[in-house]
Amino acid sequence: MSIKRALRFGSAASFALAALVASPGTAVFAHARPQTMNPIPNARLDNAPAHIVINYDDPIVANQSSLVLLDSSGAPQPTNVDPVSGNAVASISPTSDLAPGPYTVDWTTMDAKDGHQAQGFFAFVISGGPVGIINGSAQKQAPAADLMASLTVTAAQDGSSMLRVDLNNTSGVERIRIDLSRPDLGDDLLDTKPSGDGGWVLNNDEVSVPGSWHAQAIVRRTNIFDDAKAEFDFTVDPQTGEPTFS
Repeated sequence: MSIKRALRFGSAASFALAALVASPGTAVFAHARPQTMNPIPNARLDNAPAHIVINYDDPIVANQSSLVLLDSSGAPQPTNVDPVSGNAVASISPTSDLAPGPYTVDWTTMDAKDGHQAQGFFAFVISGGPVGIINGSAQKQAPAADLMASLTVTAAQDGSSMLRVDLNNTSGVERIRIDLSRPDLGDDLLDTKPSGDGGWVLNNDEVSVPGSWHAQAIVRRTNIFDDAKAEFDFTVDPQTGEPTFS
């Protein structure tokens, strides 16, 4: 095949693929996920919120979607479902006094467009008490493609949870994300920030209930198509707050 013909063939194939992706008849699957939250994730509040509200990026099936408020032990707190205007909003109101400390909002949705389900979580803190639940530190290494990654689970200076990723080779690293998940809460894909001393940290109190957690460190590098991923499983003891890796 000549070079010109190969170029024409490649252009035609690219055009056909783009047309297929953009075609109105092509099925597009979606999940209704939070667009805005109130309180905002990782908020530090002087007073307990009267309402907890999520605006989603797609309409939801209300009776198949929920918001659950958990305290620092993981226990559900009593709430009422608020009336809302619109089909992409969910709101609850606590029906008892909330003590100072960290809280986790567990959300689940069924997308009204295609029936797909999604689940995730975020945390906030009511000031005047403990900021986090972690007491101690644990570290483990795991392979991430051609890299070796280490994850440290500990408490930040203010007492909130902190996850730190370190790599044996930081060349070309553009960003590191952590996909934090557990079966009862769903997952949350979070951006880390450079620590200033060669690592990347996530210290926004996302780990605010005890029990078993899974963390996937996702490393994006320049000129490498596939992200490098490392898998970690750890547990936070409900009595002591001590983190341990399995």
